[in-house]
Amino acid sequence: MPFNGSTDGRGMDAAFRIVKVQATHRDAILAMIGATDNLSVEEKACAGELLDIYLNDTAQSDYNFIAAVDLGGRPMGYVCYGPTPLTQGTYDLYWIIVASSARGKGVGGALIGRTEEIVRGRGCRLLVANTSGRDDYRAARAFYAKAGFTEEARIRGFYGQEDDLVVFVKRY
Repeated sequence: MPFNGSTDGRGMDAAFRIVKVQATHRDAILAMIGATDNLSVEEKACAGELLDIYLNDTAQSDYNFIAAVDLGGRPMGYVCYGPTPLTQGTYDLYWIIVASSARGKGVGGALIGRTEEIVRGRGCRLLVANTSGRDDYRAARAFYAKAGFTEEARIRGFYGQEDDLVVFVKRY
């Protein structure tokens, strides 16, 4: 995919391209996951586990990864997505994480856009993103809404006593 340029709000160009995640990206992606403040230890472990499944089991098709990389090839953000088992044309958006230094530069939007192109090409009719209802996930929920997702459901107290599951969907 060609480089995508955007601005970081200060007039500085942020050039990046979207690529399939490779083993050489692993350490940088794990560091990105580790630096994400609102993720629990268990969530960080899960995100890393899915990355390792993707990298180590080439026969699996449940988890797919793409990354936005800078001109030097270093990941700035990534997406993990895959077909939802036992459904027809439904895909899960498991993780989207953008490095704090790359936020506001169009990386997240480009990653969502490329993910949508890929899954629609595979017959996706429904893309589902689950997130938390906690205050520290407000930016994530706003991001999904800005990307054209609709809040479809909310299960109160799902993740914990004061932590709702919020289900966003995008239909094609």
